[in-house]
Amino acid sequence: MKRFSWFVALCVPIASMAAPPPGHTPPPGVPPMAAAPASNASPDLGPTVDYLVANLTRDSRTQAQAFRMLMSLGRPAVPYLVAHLGDSRPLPEQSIWVHAPVGRADTQYHPWFVHDGLLAVLKEITGFSRAPLTGHLLPSQRAKSVRKWVAFCVERYPAQAAICQRALQNTSITDGDPQVADLRH
Repeated sequence: MKRFSWFVALCVPIASMAAPPPGHTPPPGVPPMAAAPASNASPDLGPTVDYLVANLTRDSRTQAQAFRMLMSLGRPAVPYLVAHLGDSRPLPEQSIWVHAPVGRADTQYHPWFVHDGLLAVLKEITGFSRAPLTGHLLPSQRAKSVRKWVAFCVERYPAQAAICQRALQNTSITDGDPQVADLRH
């Protein structure tokens, strides 16, 4: 319930800014506001994910809160999370607790870097793991996991392929990797 209330707390002020004030009558000659399109287009989660990923390195309390919020965004956030893979900034606390629903045990991950923490978030959201979830990865293993997640993301979210491929531009782990050159074009 706490996750939902956080989401509502973020969305309600935004929705109230979009609506006209109560009792508002447009002046004569002004066309009425167009109805929102009935498409299944998801909102742009890029700024939200950017903000939460930036908060991962502040302090342990903010880190825990940011990880919970990232997981609560769900599958629409996957391309934006993949775009941040390869981030080699260290985390203030090398522990993420995922509180499971009744009937399942809580899970603890031990990431050292932002990249490792995002792998844990992606595993929780998608149910897939494309690399070992430990901070003991070599740079080549991190680069390999980035390539696997980008390929997964491009296949599952073709409309957001450009967002998924931003991870390949993180040169801190993919420099000199010949397989990355194949995916960049």
